[in-house]
Amino acid sequence: MAFGTATINDIGGAVSDLFAGIGASDKGALQAQGLRITAQGTRIGAQGTRLSAESLRTKAQGDLAEASNYDLAAGLAQQNEAFTAQSTRIQASQAARQATLAIGGQQSQVAGAGFASSGSALDIMRDSASQAALQRGVLEQQGVITEAGYDEQAKSFTTMAAAGRATAASEYDIATKTDVIAEQQDQIAGQQDVLAQQTQDAANTQGIGDFIGGALKGIAAITTLL
Repeated sequence: MAFGTATINDIGGAVSDLFAGIGASDKGALQAQGLRITAQGTRIGAQGTRLSAESLRTKAQGDLAEASNYDLAAGLAQQNEAFTAQSTRIQASQAARQATLAIGGQQSQVAGAGFASSGSALDIMRDSASQAALQRGVLEQQGVITEAGYDEQAKSFTTMAAAGRATAASEYDIATKTDVIAEQQDQIAGQQDVLAQQTQDAANTQGIGDFIGGALKGIAAITTLL
């Protein structure tokens, strides 16, 4: 039996390889675990990204609903504008008819009293005609102002409806792009899982190699003792 330097070296090498194998395996396991945790974080980030996309779609639906309400409001304003124009024409016609009847009545009264249509009688009828013209002018001007207000409302509501649709379209577009980002995050997470497994496999392979090397050196040491 020979217990010399070679034997001591073989035993020391065997022990060193065994510890190296254990260390490599543990180190690889820790690295792989870190990569898996990173992958899980990436997946959580992807879920958050998808929630952001869904939130954008929900907001877009609200914008479209609001745009529809603006459309209705614009339609009502246009109807009110048309009703105002029609009402103004009717009131103007009624005022003109009343003025005609009033002046006609004054003429009948003057004629019935045996007076000529001159002097004070003409002044009275002229004043009545002037008042009727003034009343009609006021009615028409008020109608124009009211119509202009409804027209402005209709244009404003139409503009807001268009803006709402444009905003919704932009939000849908961003949501679609956000979904793509989430998909990419999932792919990255998958790649991180693969890398974690490869790291674990490589560490296991290195550990097995160290164990085999340690075993061979242990056998060699035992052989020198025989």
